Amino acid sequence: MKNKNIVVTGGAGFLGSHLVRLLIEKGNKVTILDDFSHGKEMHLKEIANNSNLKIIKGDITNLDDVKKAFENCQIVFHLAVLDLRQSIKEPQRVNDVIVNGTLNCLNVSRNNNIELFVNCSSSEVFGTAQYIPMDEKHPLLPETPYAASKVAQDMYTFSFGRTYGLPWTTVRPFNMYGPNSHWQGYRGELIPKMIVRAMNKKPLVIFGEGNQTRDFIYVEDAAKGVAEIASNKNSLYKSINICTGKETSIRKVAEAICDEFSLVPKDYIQKQAPRPGDVMRHLGDNSNFEQLTGYTPKTTLEEGINKTISWFKSLPFTPEELLNQEVLRSWE
Repeated sequence: MKNKNIVVTGGAGFLGSHLVRLLIEKGNKVTILDDFSHGKEMHLKEIANNSNLKIIKGDITNLDDVKKAFENCQIVFHLAVLDLRQSIKEPQRVNDVIVNGTLNCLNVSRNNNIELFVNCSSSEVFGTAQYIPMDEKHPLLPETPYAASKVAQDMYTFSFGRTYGLPWTTVRPFNMYGPNSHWQGYRGELIPKMIVRAMNKKPLVIFGEGNQTRDFIYVEDAAKGVAEIASNKNSLYKSINICTGKETSIRKVAEAICDEFSLVPKDYIQKQAPRPGDVMRHLGDNSNFEQLTGYTPKTTLEEGINKTISWFKSLPFTPEELLNQEVLRSWE
């Protein structure tokens, strides 16, 4: 994928910022459409002055913003989203962005005759594993309003291919972590929140028993996977998992972070009441991903956590300032 005009919705966000950097490195012209409600300019500081980057502050729920950003584009990476915890508090708002915003993006893409619509889904659409490893044929059993909205997003993308011939590929990243991840407010994710608490020698909180499992993938590996899949014509009209095929419990993650900070797990890991709609088990099947791309995620969980800690230490905030931006029970 070289010398293309590409739009990335949510391109200043977590996965989006890493993907945009990769696409520009490959010689593409990239337009970011982001409302910067959660995406940040500092995520783009390494490429902000690149002549092949254009940034449009706008909202995918505003059709005029979408039309402006998608003008003359050939490929769309649709990553803009609101998150799971916000959906528990504000299901209507999250539905408006994920479902109605996606419809805007699909309609404009269809009218512009784009070459490819890359739909970024989520492993959350599967719900708790009915069998493992979870392949792309696993039933869709969403457990939160966020996950239900993502199912609708996927089905609309599929239907636009069937009804209008829109070329699409759906990617389903499993649990991503790494630099540019969210720790603030109700977008805060598990690993960054635990790192911030460990930096302040505060309890690392587990909601439930900590036996919940996830397939964690380092964000730079996930971004490369998305780019590789989009570059492969055999991915067209398919939904593809992006994961490591390795299962880790939440408690094991907390213990690994304690080890990085020389904290005694039994003193610093604290259990609280479970989070509503929490998925209990996730382990992805990444065989289609590896067969299509020939790419295997390289970063181990220990390496990824170490790199993420280094990123946090590089931020222009003290540990106390980081902690002040964190909200522990972010769905309430």
